[in-house]
Amino acid sequence: MREKLVAHLWDGEILKGYSGDFRPGASQFHLMTPGRPVASSTRVDVEALKALFFVRTWGRPPGRTVRRYRFGVGGMIKEPGRRAVIRFHDGERVWGYVLDEALDDRGFFVIPADPEDNNLKLYINRLSLEELRFLGPEDDVSH
Repeated sequence: MREKLVAHLWDGEILKGYSGDFRPGASQFHLMTPGRPVASSTRVDVEALKALFFVRTWGRPPGRTVRRYRFGVGGMIKEPGRRAVIRFHDGERVWGYVLDEALDDRGFFVIPADPEDNNLKLYINRLSLEELRFLGPEDDVSH
């Protein structure tokens, strides 16, 4: 099964599709729009990427109106990595788990704090960050 992707670019453009060649550390990849031929894919330069969202559905899932910005919801038994709050230059914030081995100079993967979130994981371009703050279990970020 192909993963559904949503690419958020620095300039605010949003691209949706599938990719057969996205790799962490690569300088570019291609997004293919569903129903269109591969020859019409869009090349995405990773430096222009704010973040790449691996999603369950394109758009808001039915019945979900509010994103939960806190840890420990949805019955998660074991946390998959280090708790972190990520803030982008445009002000958007993401709560999630970062694996230490996933950190590199160009970018890293994050698993959302809310296991019911539409986002399954995110690849974040380090250049798009304002702040990456790791949290301990005692830190309250529910506001």
